[in-house]
Amino acid sequence: MSTHASGDLTALLDEGLSEKRYAGAVLRIERGGRLLFEGAVGHALADGKNRIVMKVDSVFDLASVTKLFITAAILRLVSTGACSLLSRVFELLETRAPGAGMDAETRRRLRVSLGAIDLESLLSHSSGLHYWYPFYTRRGQSFETVLADVMELHPRQAEVVYSDLNFMLLGRIVEVLTGKGLAAAVSELVFEPLGLTRTSFRRPLGQAVATEAGNRIEEGMVAALGLTFDLWRDRRLPILGEPNDGNCHYYFDGVAGHAGVFSDARDLCRLGQFYLDGGVIMAHGAEQPGSGKRWILATLAAEALRDGGGGRGLGFQTGDNYPGGGAGHTGFTGCYLHINPASGLNIALLANRLHVAEPCDINPFRKRISECALANFQRP
Repeated sequence: MSTHASGDLTALLDEGLSEKRYAGAVLRIERGGRLLFEGAVGHALADGKNRIVMKVDSVFDLASVTKLFITAAILRLVSTGACSLLSRVFELLETRAPGAGMDAETRRRLRVSLGAIDLESLLSHSSGLHYWYPFYTRRGQSFETVLADVMELHPRQAEVVYSDLNFMLLGRIVEVLTGKGLAAAVSELVFEPLGLTRTSFRRPLGQAVATEAGNRIEEGMVAALGLTFDLWRDRRLPILGEPNDGNCHYYFDGVAGHAGVFSDARDLCRLGQFYLDGGVIMAHGAEQPGSGKRWILATLAAEALRDGGGGRGLGFQTGDNYPGGGAGHTGFTGCYLHINPASGLNIALLANRLHVAEPCDINPFRKRISECALANFQRP
């Protein structure tokens, strides 16, 4: 790595810290499993006198970046023939687990509202499902019951809508198709085969990074809907080692299809390399073609990264956040993965953007990091 590249990227990380875009951050850049840059700034926890210095192996709540792991699980199931991208969502839920979580009336309502929605439309956010709903305001009621009500209250839209509900459903489908809980299923389908030793649901496998103090932002969102919830976490204390996402924490007990995975920058880059390798599991650092194990069909791995409309691939996002024709995903807590096929780079920027007094939009900053990485690490 050149001194110039290291200086540019370190300066950007320090700039983000000084501008209070985050309390701390980790940046890791790889190509073909080979480390090109690694750096950490600031603090994993900065709560008065309680301070933990950020390290390159600190473990973050990935928030919506979780969706990339669920995508890999679904694409593995498609690759083994357990389902297809055109499998109807309601039929999977109904035929594999008849009556589970649903009485006759709920089944009827979901059959109508889910209609022709298939797995591909969930993965690409083209199902038209409503973007979000606080299921935890109806704790004690089944997911299917609440979903039926939400879908009748908010009819499907004829456009791409980024929706947590899509991946809540995909998480349900992983459970149905495997006959296992989601955490165990994703570990078997994704974490273990890819060698992601620092990636997990529920319990961070390393020093956790703090997010916001209580669920300040979601409290406002729930109030704006005219709903109430009485079990909010203490707003005086930062969330540490628990999912920040309210639905994941309060309703799904820490394991959901849309949020809940904890990981570090090295494991996140390894997930990115898996997609760049076309769904083949390679020994870490191996570059010899044909030496890996096919895990996902090459056509599916490629389709995942390709914009199929509305800036969405299968699970992945494309567009302005990913300069140079890349794809990736962002997380509400401040996490970001950019996979760039043209350069072969994996760029993981993990930041605790909510662990500051006034959280801000860091997408422009993420883009600057990626542009700097692409400029400094062009293919030899």
